[in-house]
Amino acid sequence: MIDKKTPILATRLVPIALCLSTITAPAFSQSTPLPTAQEVEQAFQEVIGKAASIEARTKYASLLVRSGNFEGGIAALEGLLIAPDAPASIRVELGVLYFRLGSYAISETYLRAAIDDPRLDPPQKRQAESLLREVVRRNQRSQLSGSLMLGVRTQSNPTAASDNDPVYYQGNPIARGKDAGPKSDTDVHLWGTLDHVFDLDQQNEASIVTSLVMFANHYNSVSSYSNEAGSTKPSDLALIAGSTGLRFKPMRLTAPALSIRPHLVFGSASANGNSYFTAGGWGIDGDFRPSETLLLGGSYENGRLVFSARSDIANSQVLGGSRQSLKMYATVETSTNQFLSAELGYVDFDGNAPYTAFKGPQAKIGYTLTYPAPISSSGLPWTTTLSVHTQQRDYRGADATVDARTVRKDTEWRWSMMNVMPVTRAVSVQLQLDHTNIPSNIPNYTHTNTAGTLGVIWKY
Repeated sequence: MIDKKTPILATRLVPIALCLSTITAPAFSQSTPLPTAQEVEQAFQEVIGKAASIEARTKYASLLVRSGNFEGGIAALEGLLIAPDAPASIRVELGVLYFRLGSYAISETYLRAAIDDPRLDPPQKRQAESLLREVVRRNQRSQLSGSLMLGVRTQSNPTAASDNDPVYYQGNPIARGKDAGPKSDTDVHLWGTLDHVFDLDQQNEASIVTSLVMFANHYNSVSSYSNEAGSTKPSDLALIAGSTGLRFKPMRLTAPALSIRPHLVFGSASANGNSYFTAGGWGIDGDFRPSETLLLGGSYENGRLVFSARSDIANSQVLGGSRQSLKMYATVETSTNQFLSAELGYVDFDGNAPYTAFKGPQAKIGYTLTYPAPISSSGLPWTTTLSVHTQQRDYRGADATVDARTVRKDTEWRWSMMNVMPVTRAVSVQLQLDHTNIPSNIPNYTHTNTAGTLGVIWKY
């Protein structure tokens, strides 16, 4: 059966945190508490009293950046460049800050000037060169990026078999059967992502943004493909899904931090070598950054899911239907290299039969931390993400083959921990642990699953 809980490679902010946290700018690399207004004011008074002091200006710039005032920090640092003996690292720090603001052309100018300065020490030069490569890529009109992950995953219950015995059939309790309970299994899987951005060179910063996700796996217990009904083994899957649309800033002059993207969505999957389902639809997403440390966003999607007729899936054609989803999220940088994210959503699946149709809210909260590697010789930081996800599903009708008197209601809980450990700037090792618990008012659908994944990721 299809696994809807396959791990996500990374949040959208983690790669940026990984890149920026390797820049050894002393003023910005420490995970210290946010400064108070009194500390910032005191540092400002020191600048006034010691106008020629590089140390006073650097301290003031550091406090401004740590408090989220990147523009103020930039102004303070650029004021230091007037001094002939300004440290070479100042331009590296300015390159980092302009990168974070999305001003890649200015960031490139400062980074190139810093690299050309013979006073810049070798470690800082290597890190500036690394960030410069990313800046140059983002300055290109056509940008292509992505990742590949080869992983091994062990699960305690990959088929989502019920934990209960007996289960219900036509309203009566029956023995589950010795082969129908949870069974552990291991699979080898391949993940791939591909993202392309084509800049249309318009005043509203319009770009065509296309994203693809590909997945394929093979379970250890599956020795040959069979489409016979009643199989208790998990299915090998192959999946491709994506979206493409026009991203632009509808109010570039009055609200330059707002971007939206109307788009098309599509997808297709096969199970055990035969067609499983196809999907298509449309949607719109957007984000708004009110400050340098806060990102707000949301999305709406409307699509249709069509399952293929298969002998091994009972009533496969009624499993499909129309799906609408609404989602809002927020991500805040609580301190240097630390992110807190929250997500609220609602799903309405209008299934082809009442007992497959459901609706309900969902929520997720996550915490991401990037920190110096404790045991790595590469010198690159590690990133750990902890998250909790919950979703409620209230079905619209009873399934008479299970229990005509009871309408199904599930609540899903999922806890996750993911650790990304870079080996080089392009290759990382990923460890992920997940535990899922789905209690239901019908014993047939109550189940748990614990999964552990070890993978190698190549980013390009």
